[in-house]
Amino acid sequence: MPQQQYHLHRSAALLLLAASVAGCASSGEYACPDPIGQIIRDECEVYKTKYESLKVELGASVGPLGAKVSLGQQSLRDPSQLLQVLAHRTHALCRDFNACRVPPMEYRAKREQTDCIFTAVSALSAQLKQELDKQSKARVVGELVRALSGETCGGARASSRSSGGGARSRTPSRPSGGTFYASSSPWFGTKNLPPQPGAPGGGFPTLVQLKFSLSAVFRQKRPHGVVGYSPGASVLLRGKASPDDMVTVQWGGGQSSECPVRRGRNNLLRASCKASKSVTMTGSAVTATVVFRRGADGKSKTLGRRQARVLIARVERTKNNSHRYGVDHDDEARQGLLVFRPVGRYVPPALERPHLKVVLRLRKYSRISVTARCWVDGKLLPGALKASRYSGQTGSFQDRDRYRQVAPGRSRSTKDHHLYWRHYDFPLPFFVRRQAGGSPPEGTRPWPATGRWRCVVSVEGEPARELKFLVKGDGRLEPHPRQTERPRAGWLLETQVLRSPAEEAF
Repeated sequence: MPQQQYHLHRSAALLLLAASVAGCASSGEYACPDPIGQIIRDECEVYKTKYESLKVELGASVGPLGAKVSLGQQSLRDPSQLLQVLAHRTHALCRDFNACRVPPMEYRAKREQTDCIFTAVSALSAQLKQELDKQSKARVVGELVRALSGETCGGARASSRSSGGGARSRTPSRPSGGTFYASSSPWFGTKNLPPQPGAPGGGFPTLVQLKFSLSAVFRQKRPHGVVGYSPGASVLLRGKASPDDMVTVQWGGGQSSECPVRRGRNNLLRASCKASKSVTMTGSAVTATVVFRRGADGKSKTLGRRQARVLIARVERTKNNSHRYGVDHDDEARQGLLVFRPVGRYVPPALERPHLKVVLRLRKYSRISVTARCWVDGKLLPGALKASRYSGQTGSFQDRDRYRQVAPGRSRSTKDHHLYWRHYDFPLPFFVRRQAGGSPPEGTRPWPATGRWRCVVSVEGEPARELKFLVKGDGRLEPHPRQTERPRAGWLLETQVLRSPAEEAF
């Protein structure tokens, strides 16, 4: 190949690589082909680390059993074999989701199942660390095997039957009422629901939540680059709706988007709205006004207005002042919550459990230890609390280049080029009984634990949040001054952001 032609091919390849990097630059969002649509890619490697850590802990806890544990026609001396299978399955599911092979709703449902199994196994592994006789230890390991096979979390386990020579599946009976999804929508069915603001009236639903997303808008002419963003909004409503009802999101400047209302998870209504591709914004804030229109009589009502700050970073490797944009989630990172959730997968539940919930702003989120300790009226609760859910991503923002030039024609990848806002969820060692039946989680006590609470959340042993709240005799909290600003399923807590080496300075 002539040298001039080689340089032309090499330049074209470099331009193509730069375009692909720019297209993936923003916040982990990715546009899959229809019918899957827009997704936020998950971090799959965190599951490998998470399961490997539990496998080591489980192996140390189980030790020699002296007797096999029977599971149908199988007999196991080491339940970590099943954990290894579950780890491979979870990692493969995550990769399939990122590759647009699994729809988001199906992915979330399967993730709920594996997260439930992981939590159950962690609790049983803790039991095995206690002094147990052989019979008790074999019983707990039997529960481990049943949890890993999906029985504990409402899954079905296929078992081979000698009669008929075929395989049949057995599904546990499912209570009527529905399924609870912990990782997606808030749950307003709690016995200890916080006080709510007044409903809009007239039979209209209430605006519960509005989350923003930003899609990069590229310059059509050369030189190509990101010149702004087009906003989107995920709207959650509480109330009733008909198939012909509509939500209108007004973006300002006369621009608006009409979206159908659909039944979402946890008995909430959902609408996903995106601005027209012709809408290009560059400001440091994005605002949306939500209007609900009834199909039955054509009447409309404004349900609320929300605003979010926009983060902007200049792309240093381009010459055309291209920028990256992302939603600023610092308000969520500054606000701790106490939420009550069902124990188990189905609703109505027999038991609820209180959870502390915080959002941390991190450069790294895997292979770090996040714990919490709580005091009630100055008395320390025994044991540190471990986060049971930390994979839910509030958002991310790429504010650094993925690569930096180290020599002419040579680049090196940049470490930690994203800011991440990550959910951390701490189940408290208490339970709320709603109806007869249901076994309280191991090591829990009846709620309420009345008094003045103080909890400190630490990252790698360094305090990052201090949460304060007052629990009254009826199990509810003394409301925060901003509690009734909007409908909330969780209790707002007095929250102080502490200086921590793991977090960027606010």
